[in-house]
Amino acid sequence: MSYEVLARKWRPTRFDDVVSQAHVTTPLRNAIASDRVPHAILLTGPRGVGKTSLARILARCLNCDEGPTESPCGKCSSCSEIASGRSVDVQEVDAASRTSVDDVREIIESVRYAPTPGKTRIFVIDEVHMLSTAAFNALLKTLEEPPPRSLFVLATTNVEKIPYTVVSRCQRYDLRRVSVEEIAGRLAEVAAEESVEISAASLRAVARAAEGSLRDALTLFDQLLTAGDGAVGDERVAQVLDLVDRGYPLAVLEACVARDAAAALLACRRASDAGIDPRRFSAELMRNLRDLVVLRVAPGEPSLIEASEDELARLKAAGEREEPARLRRMFRALLREQEDLAFAPDAQAVIEMAVVRLATMPPGDDVEQLLARLASWDGGGSGPSGGAQRARPEGASRAPRSDARSSASRSEPAPAKAEPLPAAPPQAAPNAASQAPQAAPDTALQAPQAAAETAPVEAGLERSSGAPVEQVFDRLRRFAQERNRGLFAALDDGTLLVRGEDMLRIGLRPGISAERVRGRKADLEAVCSQFFDKPMRVELEIAEAPGADDATRPAADPIQIRETRKAALRNDAVNVALEVLEAEIVDIRPLGGPS
Repeated sequence: MSYEVLARKWRPTRFDDVVSQAHVTTPLRNAIASDRVPHAILLTGPRGVGKTSLARILARCLNCDEGPTESPCGKCSSCSEIASGRSVDVQEVDAASRTSVDDVREIIESVRYAPTPGKTRIFVIDEVHMLSTAAFNALLKTLEEPPPRSLFVLATTNVEKIPYTVVSRCQRYDLRRVSVEEIAGRLAEVAAEESVEISAASLRAVARAAEGSLRDALTLFDQLLTAGDGAVGDERVAQVLDLVDRGYPLAVLEACVARDAAAALLACRRASDAGIDPRRFSAELMRNLRDLVVLRVAPGEPSLIEASEDELARLKAAGEREEPARLRRMFRALLREQEDLAFAPDAQAVIEMAVVRLATMPPGDDVEQLLARLASWDGGGSGPSGGAQRARPEGASRAPRSDARSSASRSEPAPAKAEPLPAAPPQAAPNAASQAPQAAPDTALQAPQAAAETAPVEAGLERSSGAPVEQVFDRLRRFAQERNRGLFAALDDGTLLVRGEDMLRIGLRPGISAERVRGRKADLEAVCSQFFDKPMRVELEIAEAPGADDATRPAADPIQIRETRKAALRNDAVNVALEVLEAEIVDIRPLGGPS
């Protein structure tokens, strides 16, 4: 076979041929012109952007018969041998297949020999991050003090895996992805030279499919040429590249904007019948939804949208019927559904349910309405449940309470909340609430003593004294994660029931995690003592199975309360309020008492 693929045929041979990497070619040109070429160069960047090509161009510039020069002749024997890979002075090593220290030792041995017949010995190590640790260590000394007239060019797509001791011995150049416009322009030049007729829209489609890699774009373009005879139509491009017809996602979004769930499901079914992969279809939905938002907020900038005139008209018509806030919420909802697609046994069902959610998503209230509703709930009036004003102890109207006992405490008279002692059984857990308002003035009155405390102690007291119990336990879990990951994992399903002056009662779900915490109670007490900066005693309480005696069973299952809190955080109305008000959740409390 004598055919040479386009990716090799159109490989850059001069600095001027490299696309979109002027920030790298310019300093390399200047280094050659001023005779300040370093002994080690590290080229990083995604695949197919010109790392290995730049290494070969640099080798030709240094070993050309007319060089060192910025513009190699390309005709001398040295340039020809380097281009064909036959030069004895340019050694290319694929670190993905030669990772051992013995392979690096071969390079180190050959570095000692003078270049013949060229002027510089050049070692190109591709995918250098694949070398073993021992191989990197063997290479360090040579990189630091290489023999004269030698150059190492390291290329990688994952610079984070290279030891910093190696990176620090090289001049690093980061190559960037090639833009769609630059790839399309390069493909147009290739099409003209190859006498191929192809539309600008098809060239842009190929450029988008390449995802910033010029080599991938040339490979895809080569594939298109084999599917036709001289002319490449838009339909053939869509067929070969397996592109999603934009009419399908547009039909779904038009139905969602019109709040017609049935029409949206029918459009989804037509896309599925056309053989479109659900995951790709979901990505196209997100792309078109993004275009809707852009057209809505920036109607005078059509250049931000990549669409034909007909598609642009449909996008504008759909966007004018919907508010930007709801479009953004639709995008966020679709983005969350993307996470389920990766693990769903039936991806099509996930897409359909996501589309139904978009079509039935209620419009969000404006800021004034939300503020008025929040003010009415927080101002002592009746809440959404229609109940009477909640009774609170005098002087403790804003005191946080344990979520595990809050529902039970509201059924008792208000004075009874301040009576129980820290050592009381679970029914007296509201003691944590009664102590909270007292701790604040005591801490404030002892200003001289507080000033003498260290910063970690002040931080621990602030975390524990004024924050809701659930927040305290969340911070305690994070504190444990930093010091004992195994203990953190065991506490993940736990709930803080009672916090006394020097005691914590923690509720655990029956199972392996509970037994693990029981076996490490001493470690848990040590971590709690560090967190609160004082000796703390820990009591463990296992959540009882259904059917236990009411006299010994807690009034509310702490695990169930925690699950309820998680469900509240997933509520659409809550998310709307957070987005519109740009707020954050500080505490979650049940609105109604037990029935």
